[in-house]
Amino acid sequence: MVKTGLLRELCLEYTYLTEPDIVILENIAGQLDITAELTGTDVFIDALCRNSSDSIVLAWAHSSANRSLYNRSVVGQLAYAEKEPAVYKALTGGQIMRDIRGISQEGVPIAQTVVPVTNLTKHVIGVLIMEKDISEEIRQEEQVEFLSQTAEHLSRTLMDFTTTGWGWEEWLGSGIFVLDQAGAITYTNKHAERMLEVLCGARGLKENLITALSYGSLEELVEGLKKAVNLEFGHVSYLCQAHPLVTDGELSGCVVSVQDVTELRQKEKELDVKSAVIQEIHHRVKNTLQNVVSLLRLQMNRSRSETVQSEFATCVNRILSISRVHEVLARQSWETVDLKELAEYIVSNIVAGYSLAEQEIHTQVEGASIMIPAQQSVPVALVLNELVTNSLKHGIKTEPDGEIRVSIRETAGCITIQVIDSGAETVLKQLPAGNKLGLYIVQLLICDQLGGSFSLNRQHGSTVATISFLSGGKEQTL
Repeated sequence: MVKTGLLRELCLEYTYLTEPDIVILENIAGQLDITAELTGTDVFIDALCRNSSDSIVLAWAHSSANRSLYNRSVVGQLAYAEKEPAVYKALTGGQIMRDIRGISQEGVPIAQTVVPVTNLTKHVIGVLIMEKDISEEIRQEEQVEFLSQTAEHLSRTLMDFTTTGWGWEEWLGSGIFVLDQAGAITYTNKHAERMLEVLCGARGLKENLITALSYGSLEELVEGLKKAVNLEFGHVSYLCQAHPLVTDGELSGCVVSVQDVTELRQKEKELDVKSAVIQEIHHRVKNTLQNVVSLLRLQMNRSRSETVQSEFATCVNRILSISRVHEVLARQSWETVDLKELAEYIVSNIVAGYSLAEQEIHTQVEGASIMIPAQQSVPVALVLNELVTNSLKHGIKTEPDGEIRVSIRETAGCITIQVIDSGAETVLKQLPAGNKLGLYIVQLLICDQLGGSFSLNRQHGSTVATISFLSGGKEQTL
């Protein structure tokens, strides 16, 4: 409630206003409460002091619906010209000043409208002032300005992504958070809004994304999420990455992409369990085959017939070749096998078992490491075993200084393996034949099971066995 009596006292003490002028101001003051309620603002009446520069606050009213800009009454306080230029101009020049921005005595951003009050002779006797809090407007303007800059940054960023080959489609389906220089969230898409409850709400962080992601500052967040990082929030997994926004060489904010990968991580865990089970199966198969080899060797040692022992040794090598495949699958991956590593093992194992004291055999495995599917590894291992065994038995058997070379190469998905020995000649008869079980096995596995080709011929004084098949190609059950 405006006190008109106080207004009169202040006018008489600080101003040169006449009685009629004071009455006019008192009448306006009587309507000040209604004006404040209608506008939802703080409303004042000021008059020019006797020094003709400062003004005195004669009356003040504020809306009951909104919080006042002032914690206590300002009636009777002086308003200095340098701090209230709009009030001074209206009092001395009679100008209407609209939406003049400034800072209140409480440090709140305000918009001030000042309207001169004149007497019957059209002289300015005071001003009616309306002040409103524009903190929210300024915040929105700053947000619009930041988003405008962000849009420009993103345009440049996406152009950079286009030239560097980075796929912006990785953002599709992701939550997008735009943070300003202070780390405040200024924009979220619909996906991000749904994620806020998990990221911030559940931890009472009030949308503080930096704290939610366990970083101390915007700089730390940008550095920590330079590359995509998987973060766990209870049973939910998010893949997070930050893209800096730079203005004039300084970090002005960032865009954080958050992708929900919970289902993917669950499937990966299930796959890890299945992988462990399959590797354990391969391990047990390998152990079982080793036991079979031990039994065959016991039986072989009981026989005095060289022919029987030779056949047993052939069977042992075949089983060891299969065992090696399962050993590799149990130790590395249950999906692929390194063909070169497999060939090196088979060659060294067979040569160690067949070489004689008076014979020196040189071996070499050439080519790059080529990964083949697990389902092809057992047939290929058996084929290598048969071809190397064939070279030892028939190719360099009588050679005091023999050589076996295995060449591996891949061209356009077609794998070619050659087993070359330095023997004088290998019997090249049409298959199958009773004494050619090994080569019959080669033809059966390569041609029928893997859908490849097999040839055996002489080239430049050496015997060359060549097999070719498509990696991951035809695979049939015998």
